[in-house]
Amino acid sequence: MTTTKNKSAWIKAGTAVEATSAREVIQQAGLDWTVQLTEMQSYVSNEVNPYETVTDYYPIENKRAVLRVNKDNNNNQVIGVVGKNYKVFQNQEVFGSLDTLIDSGEARYTAAGEYDNGAKVWMLMALPKEMEIMGDPHAAFLLAQTSHDGSGSVSIRPIIERLWCSNQINRIFRAKNKAHTYTLRHTSNAQLSISEMQNLLDLTYTSVEMYSDMANHYLQREADRAQAIAYFKRVWALPAHIENSPIELLSKGEKNARARANNARHKAMSIFTESPTQENIRNTEFGLWQAVVEYADHHSVRDASIATIAGRNDGIKLRALELLSV
Repeated sequence: MTTTKNKSAWIKAGTAVEATSAREVIQQAGLDWTVQLTEMQSYVSNEVNPYETVTDYYPIENKRAVLRVNKDNNNNQVIGVVGKNYKVFQNQEVFGSLDTLIDSGEARYTAAGEYDNGAKVWMLMALPKEMEIMGDPHAAFLLAQTSHDGSGSVSIRPIIERLWCSNQINRIFRAKNKAHTYTLRHTSNAQLSISEMQNLLDLTYTSVEMYSDMANHYLQREADRAQAIAYFKRVWALPAHIENSPIELLSKGEKNARARANNARHKAMSIFTESPTQENIRNTEFGLWQAVVEYADHHSVRDASIATIAGRNDGIKLRALELLSV
């Protein structure tokens, strides 16, 4: 198959590593900084006279600021505000629990990175599980993530990557998503459970088999251009009055919504009909879905790689897969 210019989200948004421990990964990826909670206060300044201003400070009892402390102790910055019961997990503490998989030979570290000024941090592990679909190589990974701003839990979840186009398939069955993700809340009694890692590996391998079965099913179902047009309209659906009304009768917001939907549909159609990533799956329903995945991972927003890592575009991938059965 012809290669494409698509690059994996991990390469565009992070740092490739060669390491045998989480500590080495953290150093290579520049994640060797810590976070700490600091007290917060509000203030009110009143002008007593033209020459004097009195400022009164008031503690904020139920909130704490999360401070990123760099290793050189320079340019430290607040990266979030959390509740008083929030428990800090350092990068080393979160990712160090994964070393047991490295030591057992069941995985290897491949990349790591951060976004939102370090409020979110992630690490990727490759698993010794590969497969081919129509000669198309796929690889399995575990993606470990944590937030330092209270926006999310520690999570570890399986990822399948279609290597020809660097598409990431994070979840394929909505009802079973939670069972395939290990989560840990940032609360005072939370403890990382290394014993859960083996269970997550088993679930990952199950996900790979489920993906393979799904792919083979939709590869048997043909899809022509007319079906593709109808399908992409369902994926990026619009209310009937926005879809069908003359453009001059639409509001500015409605015009923008129609333009966004049409741009997404046209790009997905271009991928489906012209992209070299479709050579071995073109004119199949599996190809239709992969066109949506490729659009989401590489063309949907300016920084699509971060959206992919954060799982922000998982919803459209799931919806698009479910619509194949409509």
